[in-house]
Amino acid sequence: MHELLRSGSRQTRSDLEHLADHRMAEDSSPRRRRDDAVLLLARYEGAHGEGAPRTGSLHIQQRDLHGVEAARAFVDDRLCSWEPAEVSDDLQLIVSEIVTNALIHAGSDVDVRLRAFADHIRLEVLRDADSNPPIPSPLVLSEEANEQAEHGRGLLIVEALAGVWNSSPNGRGKTVWLDMPIPVPGP
Repeated sequence: MHELLRSGSRQTRSDLEHLADHRMAEDSSPRRRRDDAVLLLARYEGAHGEGAPRTGSLHIQQRDLHGVEAARAFVDDRLCSWEPAEVSDDLQLIVSEIVTNALIHAGSDVDVRLRAFADHIRLEVLRDADSNPPIPSPLVLSEEANEQAEHGRGLLIVEALAGVWNSSPNGRGKTVWLDMPIPVPGP
């Protein structure tokens, strides 16, 4: 395990998918390939007790017209009580974009989970029944083409504000997750 963790850069270690790709590329030479392989990686985020992450979750029914508003209020309430409130505005905007996508495009119930750590906030939107990964729609030079584009622009906001974000398969759908760094107070 130590060899595996040392094999990637610090950034690679923070993204399990890239770490797995890196590790499998190292071990998949024809001489070493004798059988199929399965690699399971999990991020250990510490034991419960002192320094344990603070968590909260919210369930939103499919087609709930007030679900996005509830998600924004949930994020604001949790972050204000945990005191990294300086990222609340950005996370409220991000959660509204991701939950809107899940409610509109997946047509499923949505679970929102928030976890606060010493250096970052983890936001997860679970149970999105659409297994296709979210893809931001690029801005193009033509104003007419930009005006006609209907979907994917909210993900540009997520991409601009989030520290790291991605999606992972989750049963019959996906989980969209992101890590938002908590700013270190200045002197």
